Amino acid sequence: MRPRKLYTKILLSFLVVLLITIVVIFALFHALPGKHFTAHLEDLAKTKALVIKEAVEDRIRSAPTADLSQNESLKSFVRDFGKISGTRVWLQKPDNTIPVQSFTGAIPEIAFRLKSKSARVYDNMTVYHRRGWDYYAVIPFELPKGEKGTIHVLFDTSEDSSHPDHPESLFAVGLFVIGLMAALLFVPVSRIITSRLKKLRRSALTISEGNLSHRVDVRGQDEISELAQSFNQMAEKVEMMIVNAKELTTSVSHELRTPLTRIRIAEEILREKLKPGDAAHYERYLDNIREDIETLEQLINRILEWSKLDIQASPLVMAPFDPAELIGALLRKLQPVIDRKHLAVVSDLSFLPPFSGDKEALATAFSNILDNAAKFTPEKGQIHVRMQPLSDSLEFSVTNTFEKIPEEELFRIFVPFHRTNLSKAGGSGLGLAIAKKTIDRHGGTIGAYNAEKGFEIRITLPR
Repeated sequence: MRPRKLYTKILLSFLVVLLITIVVIFALFHALPGKHFTAHLEDLAKTKALVIKEAVEDRIRSAPTADLSQNESLKSFVRDFGKISGTRVWLQKPDNTIPVQSFTGAIPEIAFRLKSKSARVYDNMTVYHRRGWDYYAVIPFELPKGEKGTIHVLFDTSEDSSHPDHPESLFAVGLFVIGLMAALLFVPVSRIITSRLKKLRRSALTISEGNLSHRVDVRGQDEISELAQSFNQMAEKVEMMIVNAKELTTSVSHELRTPLTRIRIAEEILREKLKPGDAAHYERYLDNIREDIETLEQLINRILEWSKLDIQASPLVMAPFDPAELIGALLRKLQPVIDRKHLAVVSDLSFLPPFSGDKEALATAFSNILDNAAKFTPEKGQIHVRMQPLSDSLEFSVTNTFEKIPEEELFRIFVPFHRTNLSKAGGSGLGLAIAKKTIDRHGGTIGAYNAEKGFEIRITLPR
């Protein structure tokens, strides 16, 4: 699963780069300074072993007849050397007896473990080593009677906490701690970056909700502040364009209303001035004029309503209400049209609270849908209005007897000013577009479908 948050992506990218850097540093340390450090320790161990060999042979030559266990000078030197150099030294005869040692007790177990590791031979010296600080050197030496003994020098740090067994592991732990601290310090840095981007996102949502005068406040001299400045410039131009368009729509609507008013007054005067004998001949023309005036006024009102919805001039006022009661009231308003066309209306309105929405906006949307159904249903047709509550939503549908609409036309009926070729009744082509805009603002869905007995508009609204 890919991370969705930007600061998570930044942090993960940083951690990947940091991990690769730590691995490279550790590999270089192990390959270069680590090996050099190990070689240096090995040289130091060999030097100490050679020093003690020379000193032991010198003490033996100074007392050639004395048994090793009786040579006090040799025993004192071995003890002092072991104490000073931090090593464990013992001399071993050919019969494996140990006459002299710098420590008390048995030979440490680590000597046997080191002896099982790989060995390096330098001239007459054998050195055993494992990862860390532990070295074990075995050097042959001559006894007074020509016999060969061995000097054993153990550089053992098992009881010394200042010298860990694996110095490279200590270095790795240090790198891990440094990486962890860097990662923890980078978290607030990444959040600082993303918090400014979140400001941009909130500002974009604020403007999309209709607050065109809002501007984002992101300070700085980096790319994000430049993006914020570009965003503000874009918002200013968009505001200017929308305000100009709104003013143009309002002005055009006002200019259209003025001549319509004059035409309406003239129609009323002509109707009053007609003589009784002429009324029958001219009245149908005056009726056409009145119908055209009403159509134009409805179109102007719809255009203004669409313009307000398009820029979301006013926010939704969400409140609980009974949608079944609202739809019932809208059907009662359409009763004159229903009676005139002899339509059969079947309503099945089932509602269980709660439900919240902008009652005024939804009343307009439902009114447009029901008005279209009554307008485009042929005489003696049928309209079925149904509403049912779902688990987390409310479904509302209006089905009327109408011809099948081509599938490619179904999604286009919500486009402003679009009218299907099958409709013989007049209309502005804005009613369903306004309804869709309102439903979208409520977070719902609206669709058009060819039903078994006609045409269906189906709406789903969240509770």
